[in-house]
Amino acid sequence: MGIRYSTYIDSEKTQATTFGCSGCRTHLSTSGLILSKDYRGHTGDAYLMDQVVNVTLGRREFRTMITGRYLVSDIMCHQCGHRVGWKYHQTDEKNQKFKEGRYILEVNTIVKCK
Repeated sequence: MGIRYSTYIDSEKTQATTFGCSGCRTHLSTSGLILSKDYRGHTGDAYLMDQVVNVTLGRREFRTMITGRYLVSDIMCHQCGHRVGWKYHQTDEKNQKFKEGRYILEVNTIVKCK
């Protein structure tokens, strides 16, 4: 399998909060990359993120959500395998295209790291 290298997010210089996996605290993203806090996931509140690191993608599947049908894949922490959200790959809804290539991080699956 090989050695896994994790990206370390140094958010002290940017005044942003670093978010990590609640299972192992591996860094995932920062508060500076939140596009919206007005989302809901499987476990409750969620953030729409512009970028995440240290995740692996699950298989692609179509899911019907409140705002339409999307091609998505779950995202898991690459260190411990904990499911932390999903990635939007594609939608046919013209007014939802902005989500393509973006990520959902579920609040109950992440922690604030120093």
